Amino acid sequence: MMTEVYEVGPTKVENYRAVLKDKYRPPSKGGNTRAWHQHSFEVDGERYAFLGLGSKRWIYASDSVTFRWSWDDSRLYRNVIPETIRTFDQSGKEVVRGERGGKKWRTAETRLPVSRREARD
Repeated sequence: MMTEVYEVGPTKVENYRAVLKDKYRPPSKGGNTRAWHQHSFEVDGERYAFLGLGSKRWIYASDSVTFRWSWDDSRLYRNVIPETIRTFDQSGKEVVRGERGGKKWRTAETRLPVSRREARD
């Protein structure tokens, strides 16, 4: 089955959020700044989301953006295709924001900051 792809923009976004989806990592071990996050935002009252690296915003409130999206299998969620996000600043110049690329998902759980003997108790 071929999924339909829709295009939005140029438009402004509202209520931008980034939520950690990768395993938590304490700041002393490098933190979560470059971990996988679910980025979501609204356009005209409709919510769109995508998985991207880092907690940094890909789109600012003052920016204009164009992107492509498709429905998930349940047709409840609008999934943005991250490679298609094109952001333009206030003067109309295209800018690249956020962490682009990919990395492996974290597999190890964060250990408690105690000795192994204390952790067993």
